[in-house]
Amino acid sequence: MDKYNVLVLMEKNKETGLFTHTIDSYSIEAGLDLIENAYLSEEDGEYFIFLILTTADVEDYQYYGIYDLYNEEVFNKFNIEILDGSGEYNPRWIVKLRYTEERSIMEQIINELVESHKAELQRVLPLVEANKLKYIEETEKEE
Repeated sequence: MDKYNVLVLMEKNKETGLFTHTIDSYSIEAGLDLIENAYLSEEDGEYFIFLILTTADVEDYQYYGIYDLYNEEVFNKFNIEILDGSGEYNPRWIVKLRYTEERSIMEQIINELVESHKAELQRVLPLVEANKLKYIEETEKEE
């Protein structure tokens, strides 16, 4: 099966939650599997992209460990807002960024965001595994 590295951005109606139409598509260089969802929404006359970043499937202890060690400051270089995005099964982050119709600029920003997210996951996953027993204990306390 061919795998396409294209992210299709659709506008989402804020009142109904329904997708109304396709806005654009962006070529994602690497990490498309780390994007759970993306959509455009209008707020007070301005348009924003909501990019939901996630992880591959993780065990319960990894879930807690990733959240514990993930440094959201990797996104400081971007002019974005990070919203509460706690995932039900896998960690996730909802990134809100201002939309521009300049396709090449949006594509570059999205690619840089995904690359930063991917690099941070690559940094923390070995640390989670190194502290596996600690996170297993935390998981058991939560249950």
